[in-house]
Amino acid sequence: MSVKKRFFANHAKSSAAIISLAIHAILILIAFTFVAVTVITKEDPVFETKQVKRPKMPMRKLQVPVNVKKKQIQKPKLRKRIVVQPKVNQNMPDIRMPEISGVKGGMGGGIAGGIGGGGGVGFTMPEIEVFGIKGKGEKVFIILDSSTEMMWDEMGGIPAYTIIKEELVKIIGGLPPTALFNVIVYDQNRTFMLFPQMVAASSHNVGKVDSWLKPLNSVKPGMGVDEFGVSTLGEGGAQNSEDLLVGKFERQESWYRPSMLAMKQQADAVFVLTYWWGHQRIETGNNKIEQWKKTTPGKKWIECHEEAKRLLDEDNKQRLARGEAPRAINRNNAWDMNRAYFPDIERPPQPDFYYHKPQEYAQAMLEIRERNKPNDIQSKSGLSRKSTSAKVDFSFNVVRFAKKDAEWNEYWDGRTEDNFKKLTGLLKGNYKSIAGLEAIQSSVSGGGN
Repeated sequence: MSVKKRFFANHAKSSAAIISLAIHAILILIAFTFVAVTVITKEDPVFETKQVKRPKMPMRKLQVPVNVKKKQIQKPKLRKRIVVQPKVNQNMPDIRMPEISGVKGGMGGGIAGGIGGGGGVGFTMPEIEVFGIKGKGEKVFIILDSSTEMMWDEMGGIPAYTIIKEELVKIIGGLPPTALFNVIVYDQNRTFMLFPQMVAASSHNVGKVDSWLKPLNSVKPGMGVDEFGVSTLGEGGAQNSEDLLVGKFERQESWYRPSMLAMKQQADAVFVLTYWWGHQRIETGNNKIEQWKKTTPGKKWIECHEEAKRLLDEDNKQRLARGEAPRAINRNNAWDMNRAYFPDIERPPQPDFYYHKPQEYAQAMLEIRERNKPNDIQSKSGLSRKSTSAKVDFSFNVVRFAKKDAEWNEYWDGRTEDNFKKLTGLLKGNYKSIAGLEAIQSSVSGGGN
């Protein structure tokens, strides 16, 4: 016993350590039996498909045999092309025309360098024929005189004027739908234009021309002796009073304003139908008309004018009774009335005048045309609104209706023929004179048939 006690006494520290270790081991085992955190990991759901057995329909056999033929594709054949070398540098005729002040190089230079140069445009322009005068262009402008002088008895009267109107409608109706046109009717001081701008030559627009011109200077039951002129136009159109004066011109009478409006709208072919050149003048002084009216010849002139009015009224009463058209004459114009009923009477003295020349008209038309060209055309051609040079790229044509078998009058006939021939020559156009009803009938399409 003493030996054992002595052993434990000597090894007291060692036994205590062993006991402590045993206790710790037991505590650790107990600790492992407790669950502090439970971690649950979710797995992605997996769907399993179940095969469903469906009944299968047996394939049926074709009752009618089908022969499938392969489509034969033809190989493209090469086409033979004939290539013609275009003539670019064509020899243009040397056309020399009178020099116009303010137009660089004159009118002839404008023509030589105009649309004829450079081998042509490359396409065919629409062609139009008006009473035997032919012209080409995509933009056609018709100018018709409505003055009573267009219906003088020696020219065919109202029946002749009716033929002229009907022919114009037929001519415009024959234009291709792609062509553009406009129509102006004028008298001494007034201008009426059908459309504000050029329009296509459609059947609808041609119908407007017909309805506009049909009542103009036409015979109506119970019509008055002065129911003539632009006031008899049909519905449509509007009066134009634009200021288009250029150069020395002081008045826009007769066909002056209509021609300038055609230039403003860049017409390719212009046709004026009138009876004469017009006064186209500026009074410069020495006017003694009022003093002359106090003299014996002057008083007789006034008396004859009043007598001519009475004779005109009697004449028209007889015509209306026979179912004829009245005599078309301006009863307020002493010159026309006395010339018709008293042709041998002494006429009043005339003051001094300056008469405008054809070159002035040509220059004015070119200036108005150049001033109103579209900006893109001006920039491409290198021309500006202030440019004084211009090219004649249009035609100005005149058809004059004259008296049949009338005595030649230098002021009426001579000036008209000479000036219109010069003007149309300067502006690449033509001039034609038609005298009397029969000549008018033979000049229309179909020869009046």
